[in-house]
Amino acid sequence: MSLTYEERIAQQIATYAETVNMHDLPDIFHVWSHNYIRPALEDVFGTGSIDEAYALSYLDAKVEGTGRILSIGSGDGEVEIRVAKELLKHGVQDFVIVCSDVSPILVERNKAAAKREGLEQHFEPFVSDLNKIDILGGFNMIMANHALHHIVELEFLFDYCLERLTPDGIFVTCDMIGRNGHMRWPEAKVFVDLIWPMLSEKQKIHTQLQRFNETFIDHDCSLDGDDFEGVRAQDILPLLLQRFRPNKFVGCGGIVDLFVDRGFGHGFDHNDKDDLALVHLIAGLNEALLDAGVITPSWTMASFTKDNRGQKYYRTRTAEASVRARDPFWLRFHPA
Repeated sequence: MSLTYEERIAQQIATYAETVNMHDLPDIFHVWSHNYIRPALEDVFGTGSIDEAYALSYLDAKVEGTGRILSIGSGDGEVEIRVAKELLKHGVQDFVIVCSDVSPILVERNKAAAKREGLEQHFEPFVSDLNKIDILGGFNMIMANHALHHIVELEFLFDYCLERLTPDGIFVTCDMIGRNGHMRWPEAKVFVDLIWPMLSEKQKIHTQLQRFNETFIDHDCSLDGDDFEGVRAQDILPLLLQRFRPNKFVGCGGIVDLFVDRGFGHGFDHNDKDDLALVHLIAGLNEALLDAGVITPSWTMASFTKDNRGQKYYRTRTAEASVRARDPFWLRFHPA
């Protein structure tokens, strides 16, 4: 029997209630991010740090007086506390981060962490269902760190953000923008299937699902039922582009993230030269396919504005080009 919306929300709160570190990743992920994501961030945002990229985006908003930042799906506030520290490093003192999350448990942790760090004057945590968000006031920056791919009512949320963002404000996000449920698009799956026989037995084990994949099983995470994982990931970028103008855009992944993320990434040893060589091979292929427009990114760090300030992007990867065509021409030769 399928769960109701309210039951899924309750399960989502319960899932993260016992999570100590919601951002743990296998070591091999950091090999990819350092060598392939970091250079892209440095080129576009002027820093290899996602935390500092958020802070620099706030500076782009040209804030006068007390600036207000809304963080969508802030969880326990770990990221927001780091962003606050980055703002202070850059000499920004007069700001408030309004943190919003559906879980009262995580909101309380956010309050406690801000107080522990001596930053409570910069934080206003709220319990809020992001599908029905109604926090009042305007915001100079709205940030969403790996939260959008959990949200069902994206149209409502983005309309709210468009209304609440100040004229010079910045909407900035780091999130997954690939196929719903973090599945592979058919044109990407062609290459995953070609790579799969190169993997060792341990590399074919999905750690989270505790399942051995003799051949690649394209798991739909959105059907797992507890936290809306990737429920509308593929709609995020198109819906943003309908409302905002892209300002800075980095798009990565599509194939390689499958191999280095929490599912299969623990099967790769970052100290093993053969494992490293395979990851670099896959990552290099991924980069070439993105640059050629054969596949589209599954991950982005991007900022958007209300007005057209021009777009800075990495290599050939504009925000518009990173939206998957409904029927890519090469699928005539590799049908789904």
